[in-house]
Amino acid sequence: MSMAQLVAAGAPELPEGYFYRVHTTSIRSLKVEIREQRRFRSRAVADTWVLDKLEESAEESIVKACARAFKDWQEADAVRASYRAVSEYIGDHDPKGGR
Repeated sequence: MSMAQLVAAGAPELPEGYFYRVHTTSIRSLKVEIREQRRFRSRAVADTWVLDKLEESAEESIVKACARAFKDWQEADAVRASYRAVSEYIGDHDPKGGR
């Protein structure tokens, strides 16, 4: 299944340079990762387990896992942005205005 097929099925569209990877694990389960393409390799930026339910098709299970991974990635990105904004204030704050 291609990225376009996943998006057409309802998975969130990823920005340029990112892709979904669905793979098996050592415990006979599936995992969805959002990966960032680098020059020689890629790195995982978010992942989640595929929760397969009897009332859902395989495609629905994968799409829901993609959506969960995307949501987790966006939330983590918001936390990092908040930390970067707050980190501007790290350091000593002299009440006399410094030297």
